[in-house]
Amino acid sequence: MNLLEFKRQLMTAPRERTGEMRQARAQGGEFALAAAESDRFESALERALRVPVPNGLADSIILAQSFREPESSNWHWPQFSAIAASLALAVALVTFVVVGRQGEGPLDMQTYLAGHWAHDGPQVMAAATTQPSSLDRIEYVFSELGVQLSPELMQRVRVSKFCPTPDGAGAHVVLATDQGPVTMYYMPRTRVPQAPTSFTLNGGMESTVINLERGSLALVAEAGVKTLELVREISRQLSFVPQTTI
Repeated sequence: MNLLEFKRQLMTAPRERTGEMRQARAQGGEFALAAAESDRFESALERALRVPVPNGLADSIILAQSFREPESSNWHWPQFSAIAASLALAVALVTFVVVGRQGEGPLDMQTYLAGHWAHDGPQVMAAATTQPSSLDRIEYVFSELGVQLSPELMQRVRVSKFCPTPDGAGAHVVLATDQGPVTMYYMPRTRVPQAPTSFTLNGGMESTVINLERGSLALVAEAGVKTLELVREISRQLSFVPQTTI
């Protein structure tokens, strides 16, 4: 296994421990440095994602909701159903992000972005301050997707990793900007009808999506950030490698 293939495997399956991967890790030199960097990044990301959930939280919410005093003479069943539906929707959104559409049905970009952000957006944003990506990692992720970043944009990237999009692999990026940290999703195979378009997400977040020469770009930031201006500025700092298959 050469170094490029080893790095590819670390990006897509960092915990893989096949005989070939163990042999590559044991070679030392650049292989050992690449493995150590990957392990540090994955450990930091896992720590950020490790949010303890109190035992019985869902039961407590449902129980409290079902005993809430009604605002009218109606019984509590609609309130109970609303909570159950919310829990089911949360599960569905995560499943949507992880599994992907696989070409089935029309794209609901707002649902996709809401689910993707809820899945790991805040945690990855937090990880960006503790374990920023190296320039090699940033270049590798985008080169695999057939994209080149301007030097200015490259310096803004704090975290860059592969992520699922509605139509295959894409990039999940945290950027440092003059308006504060923002999250960027690059979706190389996804085109968005009626773009540019903006959405309001949970937690006071807002998102704007535009189509690019190849695929689309979404920005998620706190309310008040001029996401449309910012995503257009970022798009001008991307270029696409000709004849790249993704």
